[in-house]
Amino acid sequence: MKRDLLYLIGLVLLIAVFGCSNSKSEISGVIIGEEDQNLILERLDVNKTFVIDSIQLGSEGSFSIKIKNEEPELYILRNNEGAIINLLVSPGDRIFIETSHESFGHGYRVEGSEESEGIRTLVEHLHRTRNVLDSLQTVAGSIEDPESPQMDLIRNAYGQAFIKQNRFTIKYLVENMGSLSSVYALYQKYDGENLVLGREQDLQYFKSVADSLEITHPNSSLTLSLRADIEQREARFKEAAQVSTLMEMAGEETGLLDLSIPDREGKEISLSSLKGKVVLLTFWASGHNNSIEAMLQLKSTYNTYHARGFEVYAISLDNNKIQWMSAIDFNEFNWINVSELSYPNSTAALLYNVSSLPATFLINREGDIVAKNLLGRNLNTWLDNLI
Repeated sequence: MKRDLLYLIGLVLLIAVFGCSNSKSEISGVIIGEEDQNLILERLDVNKTFVIDSIQLGSEGSFSIKIKNEEPELYILRNNEGAIINLLVSPGDRIFIETSHESFGHGYRVEGSEESEGIRTLVEHLHRTRNVLDSLQTVAGSIEDPESPQMDLIRNAYGQAFIKQNRFTIKYLVENMGSLSSVYALYQKYDGENLVLGREQDLQYFKSVADSLEITHPNSSLTLSLRADIEQREARFKEAAQVSTLMEMAGEETGLLDLSIPDREGKEISLSSLKGKVVLLTFWASGHNNSIEAMLQLKSTYNTYHARGFEVYAISLDNNKIQWMSAIDFNEFNWINVSELSYPNSTAALLYNVSSLPATFLINREGDIVAKNLLGRNLNTWLDNLI
């Protein structure tokens, strides 16, 4: 009896030790040209990150980080310059990464995790797409005539680049629906704001992935966070649809929804207080180059027509007051400047269904919206007839 008891205790201890060691994972590798730099490891949830560890690279750029994870989780390796490598680490994984300082984040080799390798293919494909889009924008900027055949070719190539990226991401999702790496694919972005799968119709892919993960990884924090985020996205799209309906109803009557937004001094200025003037309601952002260029172009129109009853009500979609005011002062925008300072949660942009910047709405003296997205000579022509 005593011998049997000792055997059972030993077996339990062996299982416990094996279980603990099996849940420990290691991420190691070498980063050429980044010796003696810091590397930060963060755990990635659907829409937030948590710092797990910070280490200093060895003299030859080598590193090793051990983590204890009870389930597969997404992690981020971040270097001093903010570049990141995304990984999906399962309990017991031994992942090795090889990259360089120049290609950190978009050109690297990964071993020891098929799902991390899948994420690498997603990262590199999106990196190539971004390069194509940037090149097309550069070429477009060199073409003087926006109606030229060359510009039509650029627009077509630009659209095709988005379509190809969209198809690549969807193909990955279909082939890896039950993998947690599909969560990473769902949340890839072209830039800080725009998801690859950011349209309302793309919600179907979010739901399909969530349904699959609730079978393969029902207790994963990523699965639970994904389902909660889907509910929030559905609510936002529903709210946007309701506001769009209100806009259509308002358009049938006056075409105008009133706004009251603080200026730089905190004084509320309502749009309706400008009734009797011809007003250009303008949406822009201090960090958006196209917006700045449009606003600079608007200055000459404003100087020409302001004394005759023309006003600009400029709403900046910003969340940094200093940056917003600096852009106003530096560029000498002397019209009415207001901002909710709540981007990306702008009630004004939602009410006016603003989906891209810059966006303008021309309002006549009676308070009716008579035209949209006018600038330059087209705007001047309208003002000649309204003032």
